[in-house]
Amino acid sequence: MMNFFAFRECLPALAGVVLLCGGATAAIAQPVPDRPLVIEIVATPGATLLDFAGPSEVFGVMPGHAVEYVVSESTVPFKLENGVKIAPDYTFDDAPKPDIVVIGSQAAKGSDKAMAWLRRVHSDGGLVMSVCTGADWLGQSGLLAGLEATTHHHAYSSFQKTFADVKLVRGRRYVESDANLFTAGGYTAGLDLALHLVDQRYGRKAAQEVAARLEYQGNGWITNEL
Repeated sequence: MMNFFAFRECLPALAGVVLLCGGATAAIAQPVPDRPLVIEIVATPGATLLDFAGPSEVFGVMPGHAVEYVVSESTVPFKLENGVKIAPDYTFDDAPKPDIVVIGSQAAKGSDKAMAWLRRVHSDGGLVMSVCTGADWLGQSGLLAGLEATTHHHAYSSFQKTFADVKLVRGRRYVESDANLFTAGGYTAGLDLALHLVDQRYGRKAAQEVAARLEYQGNGWITNEL
């Protein structure tokens, strides 16, 4: 399977503009896709906001142009773990084909429909990344079978017991399970993984610029250490 970012390199490069605070724009002297990247965030009632908010901000200001949607079982608004209410844009039945899927910690197991959707996205060449115990959904889907993966450090034991066919990696911010499948540790590790993906696609300078815009001073996206 071709790496998602390698595939994007085959597309024509255009000049890029990113949106900054207050509506200001800044030119990016990096190659960018010829169409917006479609980023889809999987969220269900009780999901953890920070798990997907960090990657969402990274992808929102990376070089190029991205559109972001929330995908769920239905489009009925619901509350996240901290009480914030969100309204999904699409369901697993009608979501457009994504380039990147972000799945953070959910409060319950995924439905058969959600599992089939994740497998289809991956088989179609989309990049799927989990944050925190979002790895449980990837384990449940079977996508991680026989592969390396990580999760929140408090969930190591339960994850290993539940998904004995997955090679749990401890002490890492993120793990590349395959070319289009990544898992991150808890919470802010998702931000590090997203920056790592920007680093892969656009280079170190572009990733550093994104981190600077977000005033993020962590370096786990470079060292990959807890």
